Amino acid sequence: MISIDARSPVPLYDQIKAGFKGLIAKGLLKPGDPAPSVRALADRLRVNPNTVARALRELALEGVLESTRGAGNVVAGEARARAKDGIGAVVLNFEEALAHARRSGMPWKDVDAVVRRLKKEE
Repeated sequence: MISIDARSPVPLYDQIKAGFKGLIAKGLLKPGDPAPSVRALADRLRVNPNTVARALRELALEGVLESTRGAGNVVAGEARARAKDGIGAVVLNFEEALAHARRSGMPWKDVDAVVRRLKKEE
């Protein structure tokens, strides 16, 4: 299931893309599986349909989804490899870690300090 965080600094369409890529990388969405319609997903996530349309369009351009006019979107044959090779799963894990930190009461300045420390250790 795709979820988004309206308070996240990550744009909603990127969160939707990361959600799809995460589901594909985990094998929960398989090649040929239909993607939800723009309207259905927008209603479920409570976002503007244009936001969902942008995410799905970008996923199609990246080769993660195949789009057929009038038939909707389906998961592409090579989508799992693309999702694993791409940043989708990484972004999804990072967003989950950030959400956990925020739910635990960690202030943004502390989150930023951790990220800066990790960048220095690189």
